[in-house]
Amino acid sequence: MRVLAIYGSPRKEGNTARMLDAALSEFPSKAQIERVYLSELNFSECGPCRQCKTTGNCVIDDDMQQVFEKMLWAEIIVFGSPSQFSDVSVDIKKLMERTWWMKGQLKNKIGGYVISGRRYMESTLNTLHAFMLRHRMILGGSGALGFTFSEMGNLDNDPLAIRDSHNTGRRLVELYEFIYSDKN
Repeated sequence: MRVLAIYGSPRKEGNTARMLDAALSEFPSKAQIERVYLSELNFSECGPCRQCKTTGNCVIDDDMQQVFEKMLWAEIIVFGSPSQFSDVSVDIKKLMERTWWMKGQLKNKIGGYVISGRRYMESTLNTLHAFMLRHRMILGGSGALGFTFSEMGNLDNDPLAIRDSHNTGRRLVELYEFIYSDKN
């Protein structure tokens, strides 16, 4: 079981990370889990070059190249994003745009997510769903939403957030076992 966890928050130990860590805690000890903290990487947004249309890969030489390799390696990809201005974080959005060249290469990978925010998370959820569906990934359940109630926020006022994060992890494992049980 190869799992890629993509942390899209600039806060390495914030609400989103707590939720994503809770989901990952449900994976068996034999799972190979790679963690990517987008805020620690140096990468740009997708530009107007469109060279990927002729080369078949992204030609921008930055830290995103290592993320692409991990995305291709993974069988399960789990995103963690805060809801920022009613959508995914800027780092998650830049990653999504940079995967345009990967059309068809993420097909049938299992995708999951956790989202934290104060409110208005529907667009964030829709963006993540659209990304996974456009790449023909298998949407692994309903994800987890964590409502944080102050500017810096914490999950202590939302008892369902961590519970739903664990449920998300369990569901991703369940789907993996269902899909790959005959192949292992």
